[in-house]
Amino acid sequence: MDAASTWINHLKAYVPDIEELLPPGVEAKELDEWERQAGVKLPEEFRTLYLAHNGEGDSLCGVMAGFGWMTLESIHRNWKGLQSSAYSILSNQKDQILEGPYRSGWIPFADDGGGSFLVMDLMPGPAGSYGQIITIDHDSDISYVLAESLSGFLDFVVNGFAKGQLVLDEEEDAEEGERVISWKSGHLFGDVLALTGTAGDAYADSIALHGFWAEYFKDELVEDRISTQTLAKTRMVFIKANEGEKFDEVSLEPLKHMGNLKELIIHANNIASFEPLREVSSLAKVIIGSKAFQETDLPYLQEAGSVKELTLVGLSLQDVEALEKLKSLKKLRLYKGSIQNLDSIGNLTNLTELSLDKMEVGTLDYLSRLTKLTELELKNVPISHLGFLRSLTKLRVFSTDRKAVDESQLELVCGLSKLQELTYPMGDMALVKRCAQVKEVNIDVVNLTNVKDLENSSVKSVHLTNPRSEEEAERVIAEIETYCKLSSCGWSQTWEE
Repeated sequence: MDAASTWINHLKAYVPDIEELLPPGVEAKELDEWERQAGVKLPEEFRTLYLAHNGEGDSLCGVMAGFGWMTLESIHRNWKGLQSSAYSILSNQKDQILEGPYRSGWIPFADDGGGSFLVMDLMPGPAGSYGQIITIDHDSDISYVLAESLSGFLDFVVNGFAKGQLVLDEEEDAEEGERVISWKSGHLFGDVLALTGTAGDAYADSIALHGFWAEYFKDELVEDRISTQTLAKTRMVFIKANEGEKFDEVSLEPLKHMGNLKELIIHANNIASFEPLREVSSLAKVIIGSKAFQETDLPYLQEAGSVKELTLVGLSLQDVEALEKLKSLKKLRLYKGSIQNLDSIGNLTNLTELSLDKMEVGTLDYLSRLTKLTELELKNVPISHLGFLRSLTKLRVFSTDRKAVDESQLELVCGLSKLQELTYPMGDMALVKRCAQVKEVNIDVVNLTNVKDLENSSVKSVHLTNPRSEEEAERVIAEIETYCKLSSCGWSQTWEE
């Protein structure tokens, strides 16, 4: 008996009519054609499975440990879409999974409907196994190996039923014959640390909490203790200034037990030490507005290794050089702070999004080195010139609320072929028309010229700056709409009522 038939027979103990609920398989020639299009050789166990059944069909949901089992057509559609996705994968265990963008040898075969996938890995890392089953998590860049093979994962599904981790739900109002299989605790990926044996002491029963943390998790405490499983499933923590400062200090030690923590916001100024951050390897988004944070704490984020988005609020730093080694960092926002060595920003060459808001920014020449930027926001900051735009050929969004002191290089925006949103106070619409892909634009009413050039442009949305009255704003919008059809429009009020 082949692996697929053995698997189905085992599942009959939990879903007696599963064989009747699942659709028939595909033909061998369909798998051959898929291999040709994808340029891969599918493992025999995968072919056998799909020759038996083409996914889970319409009568059953969640066969793959609570994830929907895809049809071959759905696999191909998702596989193509994922090739151009923004995933930047980090391997939970060194060298098991190739890090970086989504790979052509990663075959998604199940999904949760929310952008997360179970994937058969045909391009494993040096320490991985060909055909291993890995996670692709919409909420985290970290991927885990769930099983060394497809047959191993199918055994995992059977064991999930045996252990009570998987349950069969039959709602009273469900359509006749409909079945829903779900992961009992909510979501398979919520337990991934324990399932892959990488939880360490995160699942070691319970720990005592005091001070801020006792207040933060007060609804979860039993005699001042909290289950480490509860901590391990925590995905977001917000340490507010007014709440944290009710106590002498706030220790970040409990974060070490939060193996699935994705987002961390810290505004309290009485943080004992930021060193525990180095052990929170799941972090993807961090916002820090604590005056206790210094540039000497930046390496802790680098050691955590997975931070993708970082916002620093109101901090005075010498430089951000330590972030150069944080290769996962893609989005950086600096707000109301100061950096003595501004040139260090230009060394963060992996950034795709940068926002500088209410701070001294210097000449901005360092921006020319950030050639991977797709979004740039300069808000409430002086702009001496626009020469840096020459190197930013990948920009899709350029947003600022003021003009450059020297606009002699404003025409550089016309050379940004990917630019779609231009939130810069533009006066000459002839320049806007030359920005072929721009759909959203800010318009400086005082210096508005060549409105007719908006005819046949791509502009669909405008925002007016400096109108002197509501009547003037309405008149300008009406004039613009004689040349292009707007889907949205608005203006900033600068006059007194």
